[in-house]
Amino acid sequence: MRLDAVMVLGKELRRDPERARRELLARAVAATLALRGGARRVIAVEARLRGQAESGSALVAEMLLARGVREDQLLLREQTRSTREEALVARALCQEHGLGRLGVITAHYHLPRARALFNEHFGPGEVELCTPESFAQRATPQERALIVAATPDAATLELEGRTEALLHTLARALRPLPDALRFGLEVQAAAWLRRAEG
Repeated sequence: MRLDAVMVLGKELRRDPERARRELLARAVAATLALRGGARRVIAVEARLRGQAESGSALVAEMLLARGVREDQLLLREQTRSTREEALVARALCQEHGLGRLGVITAHYHLPRARALFNEHFGPGEVELCTPESFAQRATPQERALIVAATPDAATLELEGRTEALLHTLARALRPLPDALRFGLEVQAAAWLRRAEG
């Protein structure tokens, strides 16, 4: 897959911080592999969510820099609290920086909802949705081990899948509302679900 840039989607840290950090590290490893494969930039834009000491984008930046990624290869913001907001900011950053094909790196359980949201804001097929596992063939043994360590098990897939299905259903149900209202309601619903499951 030939990508001009990759975006590392955020991950809520409060509910299971160790698993979330493993998942973010695997996404950061995948982003470094994309850079090695020709991508020019890595985008991370998640803000600090309620109850978190640091933002997802700051954590991802730290992981990327530790893996040898240069600061000038990073496009960082701390402004999003939802996947929809990540899609909106990604589109603006790609336009602003003249970036072509974007790869979006996230977990397997998040792919269907992320694909629907990015397709809505970029257009169908304009963004490549990827999991860290999809980069494993190009990884060193150490990088592959980090990706495997973060691969969700069946229980995680079931738990996260239920949450994702609820949020996806809500997004479809809210579609008739004005954008500002429905986007805000989506963020509030996701925050409520994080608290309820935490």
